[in-house]
Amino acid sequence: MKRYLLWLLLIGASYIGPLLANESSLEAPERVVLQLRWLHQPQFVGYHMAKAKGFYAKAGLDVEIRPGGKGISPVDEVQSGRADFGVGNTEVLTAYANGKPLLALACVFQHSPSIFLARRDSGILTVDGMRGKRIMMFSAHQDAELLATLFYQGLNESQLTPIQTSVNIDDLIEGKVDIFNAYLSNEPFYLEERGIPVSVINPRNYGIDFYSDILFTTQAQEQAHPGRVERFRTASLEGWRYALAHPQEAIALLRSEYGVNRSQAHMEYELQVSKEMIQPLYVEIGYMNPDRVTHIMEQLAEIGLIKRPVPLTDFLYQAPSEQWVFWRPWFLLSLAACVLILLLAVYLLVCNKRLNREIALRQQREEEILQLARQDPLTGLPNRLSLMERLEAQISSPNPGCLLFCDLNNFKQVNDGFGHSHGDAILCQLAERITRSLNHQRFFARLAGDEFVLLLPDHDQFDAEAIAEVIRMAMAQPFQVNDHLLAVGISVGVSQYQPGWRAEQWLIHADRAMYNDKGIELAVAPP
Repeated sequence: MKRYLLWLLLIGASYIGPLLANESSLEAPERVVLQLRWLHQPQFVGYHMAKAKGFYAKAGLDVEIRPGGKGISPVDEVQSGRADFGVGNTEVLTAYANGKPLLALACVFQHSPSIFLARRDSGILTVDGMRGKRIMMFSAHQDAELLATLFYQGLNESQLTPIQTSVNIDDLIEGKVDIFNAYLSNEPFYLEERGIPVSVINPRNYGIDFYSDILFTTQAQEQAHPGRVERFRTASLEGWRYALAHPQEAIALLRSEYGVNRSQAHMEYELQVSKEMIQPLYVEIGYMNPDRVTHIMEQLAEIGLIKRPVPLTDFLYQAPSEQWVFWRPWFLLSLAACVLILLLAVYLLVCNKRLNREIALRQQREEEILQLARQDPLTGLPNRLSLMERLEAQISSPNPGCLLFCDLNNFKQVNDGFGHSHGDAILCQLAERITRSLNHQRFFARLAGDEFVLLLPDHDQFDAEAIAEVIRMAMAQPFQVNDHLLAVGISVGVSQYQPGWRAEQWLIHADRAMYNDKGIELAVAPP
């Protein structure tokens, strides 16, 4: 009996020892510094939430979150050792390609929020309309997606008037610049909130789709402290998952702890738009697609930001399998060699089957994402990308026909008075109502916001005006949303295609016709 008790004590000690060691490590957390790329705001709230909810502390880390700003480079801060981790843009990839030994831990934003922003009354609706205009941007490495958009659309610096960004949206409001580098999740709402209609020119609509807000460190940091790097990454992503699931708590944290004083509606909008870019369908938070990163690097080489693409072997972090957490010495000592071999064989078999399932699932997800890229997620109608592809094909036909540009009247009042949920419901009902009234053979697309476009091949002006009247009659009846009856008018502009027009020109003329229908005169853009 004494012999058995002795063996039980030895086995118990082998389990208790590591537990005590873990508790002592928690008593003295490791201090690390995270350098943000801008000021404290919803864009980084996942890291703030990881700190506030104790995810970092649970991982044995005492994290200082340093705000960024104009003139502060997260790459320089991490490379110099003043910070252990950083949040950077495409400059992380360009710095690695140019010889700096950086390590990408996670791509938090699957789609970059960087956009061109112009006042609607400027007449600038497309990249082509930016020729000769005053444009405000960061340096090329910080605004690489914007630079790539200009490059692939055939615009260079000599065709623009570049101005170093002031990071002050008032410069656009006051007309000091024509185009402003902005974030889709921020400035458009700020201007719309103040009653200033804007024109959003999104690089994604031109085939430029970069990662953004890359969480990174140095290769030396990972080699010296692999456990710390893994714990920091895991806790950070846990913070992001919590923040996106609890937006009101995230907003309250930013107000109370970090002094963010934007309006409630503004921050709700920013978090919602950010969530769509951080966690799109079928993609986990922080996912890094090696093929996509390679494609981005090839584009960076084409626009001249790097000399040539380089292998990504040392750039993309490979998180250790969660299964290996259990393979600790104290645990292995409790197992016989034969049991270990058996478990390892089973583990490899399961991993192989899981890998095959993941490969098939990712292929399916990629196909679904390509399909969704041409579909408006709210109404199910074709989106702007699908519309522009259809217009490009239509203008090469013998009789392109007419284009109807539709815009709701006083739609902002519905959003302000009843909330965006009511506005979204009206947009869905509108799409269904007009589609049903016209028949399903028509090509009817949602351009953006409350703007819709109807393509009428082989139609003349007279026929198109008749169809415009059908649309107005279809909108005559109020919309019922919950217990509210909401009357929303519609303005319809008709534009018959003229020989020599590009697709963008056709769309612009239709847009101007719509504003004429509203009784609003716009500034005429130069030809």
